[in-house]
Amino acid sequence: MARVAAVEPVTEIAVSRFLARVYLLMSLGLVVTALVATGVSANQLLLLRVAADPWFAFGLFLVQIFIVVALAGAVTRMNATVAGLIFFLYSALTGLSISSIFLVYSQESIAYVFWITAGTFFVTSLFGLLLKRDLSASGNVLFMLLLGWTIAWSFSWLFPLSDVNWLLTFVGIALFVGLTAYDTQRLKALGAQLGSHPAGGGLAVIGALTLYLDFINLFLLLLRTRRRE
Repeated sequence: MARVAAVEPVTEIAVSRFLARVYLLMSLGLVVTALVATGVSANQLLLLRVAADPWFAFGLFLVQIFIVVALAGAVTRMNATVAGLIFFLYSALTGLSISSIFLVYSQESIAYVFWITAGTFFVTSLFGLLLKRDLSASGNVLFMLLLGWTIAWSFSWLFPLSDVNWLLTFVGIALFVGLTAYDTQRLKALGAQLGSHPAGGGLAVIGALTLYLDFINLFLLLLRTRRRE
């Protein structure tokens, strides 16, 4: 009994350190995204190309999708440092792809929404960490809702209807708030499997990417609720 009691605090410390690495990587990824987006906004030619060239934007989107899929599929065979560098590359490409928001919104609006997103994310993530109820049963529901929302969002671009887009924006906000709580709790559970999980050291990178995507999508959706400049 004494041996089990001695192991438990070590496990909790390991999980806490794992989560700290996840949030640190995610935060650094957001910093990279912000720096790249701000830098591109100062280059009018590049900014207009991102915003006005559909082939450039579509190619950038495909590269981002490829990186996410490749990182998720190969992380078990990848060095943790290499996985981290790929994550930062993805963060930089995201900064490039979303830089066009500076053509639509003022810097004050962007900064305001960023801090609103950060506060919402922090509270929701803390809720996921502290909630005793297991949210794993909600995972399939959230995934199906995300799939349906993504399809509806794609069609909304092909057949733009202002009321539908407005509704999808608020549905998306609620969805990514739920995903943030679910993903945070899931990462806490994964942290307890550090020694046996096949992803090994890359697990923190996958965790950071997951929360990063939740944050970025929540930020962009909240930004859509602001009045355009």
